[in-house]
Amino acid sequence: MPAAPDLGLLLVRTDYSDDEAWHAALSAATAVYAMDDFERMGALLQPVESSDLSNLAPEDLAALPREDYLNLIAVADAQTMQDQTVLFVDFNELNEQVGRTFRSIPSEVEPIVANLSLANMDFAEFADKTDADGIFRGF
Repeated sequence: MPAAPDLGLLLVRTDYSDDEAWHAALSAATAVYAMDDFERMGALLQPVESSDLSNLAPEDLAALPREDYLNLIAVADAQTMQDQTVLFVDFNELNEQVGRTFRSIPSEVEPIVANLSLANMDFAEFADKTDADGIFRGF
């Protein structure tokens, strides 16, 4: 996997069944959502597309060689193509939860990416606040 952008994340596409759904999900994840809490600019996500990544599970992605240190990635999988939620996968070996996941609605992707990239918050703070269906919808 390539290196993540500064203050951003890789968005790894693992579902190749519908290009139109992929572009809609990417647009939703990087859109600017008007919120009262702070000025938003859209999530900084670098798309990664390769047929070699097709249908890989989070644990498979965590096992792939990486160019640089990555402590997490965002994933566009089959569910993303259905409901536009983004899957976040923890790669941080220091917290001993490699492979832990949670999903987010598109409007919450930017604050997650920003806070995790700046190490302002950690993965568990978001993952522990998901609804019963495993989706983070905000604090």
